[in-house]
Amino acid sequence: MAQFFQVKVQFTVEDSKGKVKKQNVLYLADAQSVTEAEARIVKYLTDAGEQAFEVKAASESLIAEVIK
Repeated sequence: MAQFFQVKVQFTVEDSKGKVKKQNVLYLADAQSVTEAEARIVKYLTDAGEQAFEVKAASESLIAEVIK
Protein backbone atom coordinates (compact mmCIF):
# COMPACT_ATOMS: atom_id res chain seq x y z
CA MET A 1 0.00 0.00 0.00
CA ALA A 2 1.27 3.45 -0.87
CA GLN A 3 2.07 6.06 1.74
CA PHE A 4 1.22 9.68 1.09
CA PHE A 5 2.74 12.76 2.69
CA GLN A 6 1.59 16.37 2.70
CA VAL A 7 4.38 18.85 2.07
CA LYS A 8 3.69 22.52 2.77
CA VAL A 9 5.78 24.87 0.63
CA GLN A 10 5.97 28.63 1.02
CA PHE A 11 6.57 30.68 -2.13
CA THR A 12 7.65 34.30 -2.29
CA VAL A 13 5.53 36.03 -4.94
CA GLU A 14 5.16 39.59 -6.12
CA ASP A 15 1.62 40.89 -6.65
CA SER A 16 0.49 43.27 -9.40
CA LYS A 17 1.35 46.29 -7.22
CA GLY A 18 4.90 45.11 -6.67
CA LYS A 19 4.35 44.04 -3.08
CA VAL A 20 6.16 40.86 -2.06
CA LYS A 21 3.94 38.30 -0.36
CA LYS A 22 4.26 34.78 0.95
CA GLN A 23 1.95 32.09 -0.42
CA ASN A 24 1.55 28.59 1.05
CA VAL A 25 0.82 25.61 -1.20
CA LEU A 26 0.21 21.99 -0.15
CA TYR A 27 1.63 19.14 -2.24
CA LEU A 28 0.88 15.44 -1.89
CA ALA A 29 3.80 13.04 -2.39
CA ASP A 30 3.84 9.26 -2.68
CA ALA A 31 6.94 8.31 -0.69
CA GLN A 32 8.29 5.93 1.96
CA SER A 33 9.27 8.64 4.47
CA VAL A 34 8.90 12.32 5.25
CA THR A 35 12.48 12.90 4.11
CA GLU A 36 11.86 11.23 0.75
CA ALA A 37 8.62 13.21 0.27
CA GLU A 38 10.40 16.49 0.96
CA ALA A 39 13.25 15.59 -1.41
CA ARG A 40 10.79 14.67 -4.18
CA ILE A 41 8.94 17.98 -3.86
CA VAL A 42 12.18 19.99 -3.83
CA LYS A 43 13.38 18.16 -6.96
CA TYR A 44 10.00 18.64 -8.65
CA LEU A 45 9.96 22.39 -7.97
CA THR A 46 13.62 22.87 -8.87
CA ASP A 47 13.14 20.99 -12.16
CA ALA A 48 10.13 23.24 -12.85
CA GLY A 49 12.37 26.31 -12.50
CA GLU A 50 11.08 27.53 -9.15
CA GLN A 51 13.65 29.34 -7.02
CA ALA A 52 11.89 31.38 -4.35
CA PHE A 53 10.41 28.66 -2.15
CA GLU A 54 10.93 27.06 1.24
CA VAL A 55 9.59 23.77 2.57
CA LYS A 56 7.78 24.67 5.79
CA ALA A 57 6.38 21.30 6.91
CA ALA A 58 5.95 17.69 5.91
CA SER A 59 3.75 15.10 7.54
CA GLU A 60 2.06 11.80 6.82
CA SER A 61 -1.32 12.22 5.16
CA LEU A 62 -4.50 10.43 6.20
CA ILE A 63 -5.27 9.79 2.52
CA ALA A 64 -5.41 6.04 2.02
CA GLU A 65 -5.39 5.88 -1.77
CA VAL A 66 -5.52 8.08 -4.85
CA ILE A 67 -7.94 6.80 -7.49
CA LYS A 68 -7.15 7.89 -11.05
